[in-house]
Formats: sequence, C-alpha cells, structure tokens
Amino acid sequence: MALNLAVPLVPSAPPAPPTTIDGVIAQANDIIDQSLRTPNRIGYFTALYERVTVNVRRAIIAGNVFQDNERMGKLDVVFASRFLAAWNAYSSGGPLTKSWKLAFDSLPDDSPLILQQLLLGMNAHINLDLGIAAATVAPGHELASLKEDFNRINTLLSRLVSVIEVELGEVSPRLKRLEAISPDGEDKIFNFAMDAAREGAWLLAELLAPLPQEQWAPMIAAHDQVVADLGKLILQPGALVEGLLAWIREAESKDIAYNVQVIGG
Repeated sequence: MALNLAVPLVPSAPPAPPTTIDGVIAQANDIIDQSLRTPNRIGYFTALYERVTVNVRRAIIAGNVFQDNERMGKLDVVFASRFLAAWNAYSSGGPLTKSWKLAFDSLPDDSPLILQQLLLGMNAHINLDLGIAAATVAPGHELASLKEDFNRINTLLSRLVSVIEVELGEVSPRLKRLEAISPDGEDKIFNFAMDAAREGAWLLAELLAPLPQEQWAPMIAAHDQVVADLGKLILQPGALVEGLLAWIREAESKDIAYNVQVIGG
C-alpha cells in the first residue's frame, strides 16, 4: 500500500556538491532533517550513511587506520556525492541510475521492511557508486595502491553492525525475536551484503580504472542493470520468504520519523 507521506523531498535549490567530509555530513543531515519533517523513508538510509561517514571521518582524523588519509578523504567525498546527486536528481525529476531509481521509487511503499529499505540503499550505493568513486580517485595504475585502504573500511562497517542490529530490534521487534533464535543471522545478512557489495565494487573499479572516463558509460550502464536486478530481488525475494516478511512487517513500527531517529542513534 502506498502512502502519500513519503513523497520526494524537493529542495528549494539543489546544493552544490560537497568538497569536504564535513560538507557531506552537513548535506546528509539536511536530508535527515527534511525526512523527519515530511516524513520520508529516505531518512532510513541517510541516517545509517551519516553514521558511517562520521566513523570514516574519525578514522581519518585519528590517522592510524588508513595508509593515505588524504586520498581516503577524497574517496569519501566523491563516493558520498554520488548518493547526494542521485537524491537531488530524483527530487527534481532529473535522470539517475536504474539502481537508485528503484531504491527511491520504493520509498512511498510501506510493504518493504526497514531492513529491505536499508539494503536497497546499500545495493545502489556500494554495488555501483563505490566502484565508480574508487576508479575516479585512483585511475590507472594508482588503483592497486588503494586496495588495502579500500578493504580497511570493512572493519569500520562491521563495527556498526551490532549497533544497527540493536536499533532495528527496537523498531522491528519480530526481527529481534528472529535474532534471539539465530543470534548470528542478522549479522550475517549485513556482513554478507556489505562484503559481497564491496567485492563487486572493486571488480567494477578494476574495469573502469584503466580506461579514460569518456569510455565508462557503457560499462556503468551494464553494471547498473545488474545492480538494479539485484535490487528487485531484495524487494521481492520470492514466495518462500514472503510469509516471514509479512509476519515481521505486521509488528514493525510505522512511525517513519521515529524510525529515522532510532536508526540515526
């Protein structure tokens, strides 16, 4: 069933692309604030993403996580800018990738679980955007030197998984009951989704990095179609699990603003 509450949020004027991580966080918080006022489910993924970005920023400031902090800062900004640009394009009726369009088109629908909404955002952003961002900041032979730092982000992401699980349990109590039955189940879902997505992102980066950017479009379009098809499976995983999803959905919080606040910590 569609709800009119979760319509695209149209900014008075599209913000300029951020040039710093602080700018990324500020624009993400603007989207979160709008999602609380409207309310809008875009706040789910954005709240999660803002937390990840803050953790990356802290790691860069600490200076003891990544080999090249300056490049990781640039990667974070280029990566985040693709999500922010996609949302601004969607809000204003502009063109965007199929994978992001699928994720955004699902926002007015109250059928997907909060977990599915988060996975749709992760699918579009990590499976597609991350590989493009990596090839952008480390073109050609530079890409190989990025791999170790690229992989180290997995550690930062995995630290958030247990926190997210607790908070999802607050807004989705039957998901929490499943976790009590299988404590590692939800953890495996998130970690598998993130790890598999990042592996795919690196493969895309390896395809793009040796080529001039003007030759990227066909490869990006083909990969985008694959990612969009995966997104469709996230939305409609099949009849075998639909009963379980319906059971979880029945008890899940329908208060979008509250859910955004919980996910945002």
